[in-house]
Amino acid sequence: MYYKFTRNDKFVNTLKLFPELKFTVYNGSASYNDTPHFSGSFTGSIITPSPGMLSLYELNVDRRDCRDVAGCPPPIGAQGPFNNNFGLCYQWIVKDGQRLNVRTSTSEAFVDANPGDIIYGPSGPLTASISKEYYSTTTARSSSAQICDAAAGSTCGAYLEINSVGSVSHLLALKNTINYYRYLSPHFEYSSSINSLDPGIHDRDFNTDQLGLVSIPSIFYGSNIKKGTVKLDIYYTGSLVATVEDTKRNGELIQTYSPYTPTYTGSVVGLVLYNEGFLILTSSVALNGETEDYGTDDNYPNWINFAQSLPSPGTTTYPAPSSTFVMTMSGTSNTQIMTLFATAPKGELNHSNNPSYIQNTLNRLVSTGPRAYIESDQIPIKNIVSSSYNTPTGSFEKLTYISKVGLYDKDKNLIGIAKTATPLKKTINKDFTFKLKLDI
Repeated sequence: MYYKFTRNDKFVNTLKLFPELKFTVYNGSASYNDTPHFSGSFTGSIITPSPGMLSLYELNVDRRDCRDVAGCPPPIGAQGPFNNNFGLCYQWIVKDGQRLNVRTSTSEAFVDANPGDIIYGPSGPLTASISKEYYSTTTARSSSAQICDAAAGSTCGAYLEINSVGSVSHLLALKNTINYYRYLSPHFEYSSSINSLDPGIHDRDFNTDQLGLVSIPSIFYGSNIKKGTVKLDIYYTGSLVATVEDTKRNGELIQTYSPYTPTYTGSVVGLVLYNEGFLILTSSVALNGETEDYGTDDNYPNWINFAQSLPSPGTTTYPAPSSTFVMTMSGTSNTQIMTLFATAPKGELNHSNNPSYIQNTLNRLVSTGPRAYIESDQIPIKNIVSSSYNTPTGSFEKLTYISKVGLYDKDKNLIGIAKTATPLKKTINKDFTFKLKLDI
């Protein structure tokens, strides 16, 4: 029997959580929430290549990318250009009339493919991790496209030919975002000549100043970073040398602890973009009297060198074994929960089509032939009501047991099943209301 949910039987609530995050950067690697390193039977790390990474969908758990290695198992999925990645899962679909495509494949490649061709997604585990970029005073924030002009005397294959495309750095791409948050603090100024608030810090130009940019993928924190929860610590040979926090909850990273430079306590040393997941560190003040090679212009611990030991693609890695960087914060996770109330009314749901519901009798069949099969419509229902005595049963009562509640869509397709811990006895005089919760 089907029952339709009314407006009072269905509720949708949003559960807002703030999970804590912790990143520890030491000796060229990062760890996430102090996750230990577990070696697998086939790989050096079971889940991800590094403890500081998150694996999308947790694919390729303890699977080895043994390309060009003898004795590997056969490839998983369709045959194609990733056949040498034996043992790894990867995305693939077959081109058909539905025009489905993987996001990493271009529209041009999809059009050029023939019906029945296999389109492949990226191979290998898809992971995310925090990263650090260092910008010196001479680091280019952008590069222009190189155009070859034959009319100007150059030897070009065409009248105008683009030799290389231009590019914009991550820092310059955040210019409008940084300026947008000026209503929170005057420190959110990409380029400014104002020096009345904090000389040496507010009088700056991000296009020429030395700074550090820490990127945090949204897969770690959810919709945004909770305001006021960012805290950075720098340790040198195990001793805490400095701490910054957003004490005003407006995105200003204020130095709250530094025994070596107490005069800078209370100064703004960086900015936090809570909705975008970026930290911009601007202070080059030495935090102790030690020196260490960070591969930057300042070979001593400061906030610009925070997390500088993280490896960057295409650059030399400087492990900085004496420095440890700890970053803690809270993310924001919004989970919608649907609550459904399924009611079994009185006087209903007290009949079953289970063969055990009726008495086992030999008189079920009335007649049979080449055109008909007729059963008796007077087969008695089995009485399972218990009695205080051993031999007789109690007074007859239609009785069923509810063990499952099915959820159907508008087309009566089963989309979910809720099961009870133990079957519930349903009599004619009883009604039950089942409370179902579903994360959506």
